[in-house]
Amino acid sequence: MSEYIVFVCKDHYNPLGIVRTLGEVRIKPIAVVVKSDPQLVTKSKYVKTKHVVETPEEGLELILKLYAKDKNDKSFILTGDDVTVQILDQNYDKLKDYFYFYNAGEAGRIRHFMNKDVLNDLAVKHGFNITKTWKVKPGECEIPEDIVYPVMTKAINSFGKEWKSIVYICNNEYELKAAYKKIKSECILLQQYLEKTDEYGFEGFSVNHGKDVFISMRTNQVYEIPDKYSPYWYITNVYDKELIKQLSGMIEEIGLEGIWEYEFLVGKDGKLYFLELNFRNTVIGWATTVAGMPNATLWTESMKTGHIADNCYRKIPDGFTAMAECWDYDERVKTRIISRKEWMRQYKKVNAKLYRGRNDFRPFFSFMWYKITRMKLDH
Repeated sequence: MSEYIVFVCKDHYNPLGIVRTLGEVRIKPIAVVVKSDPQLVTKSKYVKTKHVVETPEEGLELILKLYAKDKNDKSFILTGDDVTVQILDQNYDKLKDYFYFYNAGEAGRIRHFMNKDVLNDLAVKHGFNITKTWKVKPGECEIPEDIVYPVMTKAINSFGKEWKSIVYICNNEYELKAAYKKIKSECILLQQYLEKTDEYGFEGFSVNHGKDVFISMRTNQVYEIPDKYSPYWYITNVYDKELIKQLSGMIEEIGLEGIWEYEFLVGKDGKLYFLELNFRNTVIGWATTVAGMPNATLWTESMKTGHIADNCYRKIPDGFTAMAECWDYDERVKTRIISRKEWMRQYKKVNAKLYRGRNDFRPFFSFMWYKITRMKLDH
């Protein structure tokens, strides 16, 4: 009998959405979780067996030891962070006979495309816009001759230690050199800063080495936060056939089997600008479940059959929304952008609540307790 393993490097509402999606169709997954706070996945009522490990490498070793059993009845490994995705990718040959997992057909291929420089080139090849980008060495204070300010500093890949911590918006050479002094990475990207009017995400999955693709939904922001991603989204179906062709073309060229998400910004010129492709379930994955197109279970079913069933599509109701409610509360209520009363009015109408879920409440209360205790410690 196939096991369903949720491999978690950082315990948060992203893999929690996978666990809840499986649990709602009576699949109780095994959770292999790298020790961290707060605890969400480990508190879910749907988890059958919990393994808490110190490192992702230890987690992989445990999975191979306990669950690599039957080549004729392969189990599933699902994950929601880049660190575990690239570890599985690097160990493709050890895993492929026993497990279905996010892969591109050979060891190291996903890691290759996690490089943003490589991914940008692929996006351009498939007709997407990107902002002007340079690869530089901060330690050498390298300044491109044709640089156009403002620029944003970015990590080349999303699994390094400095991934999100090295993002700086620099308006001139002085600010850029100051940012360089804080960055330890040998090589980074500079990207011409784009003032956005919206942000789009496209959620989907693929099988048959990227030849069969299903795009479940498009997300865009309910309100604008300058220089940050939104925690509150409108959710719609995707109708643009040319865009679907472009998105699917990139997936097929990579040869990707897995759950994924595209991210774009909308510039003041109204054009879409490619940001990145995430090779995993993302924060908004739970919304696909609430919308009736659960990426996690549809992907596992499709991997077993080798194709995507014709009946996956569902019409998303008008006005459908999703919210990372604890994050959104901090962004708008604590900063006094809106009142608590107005926020509660909006929150009650949200269809997909990423922390609270709909039938599994212990992770939400665990997170709230964590926030309260942290608040006391900070004071």
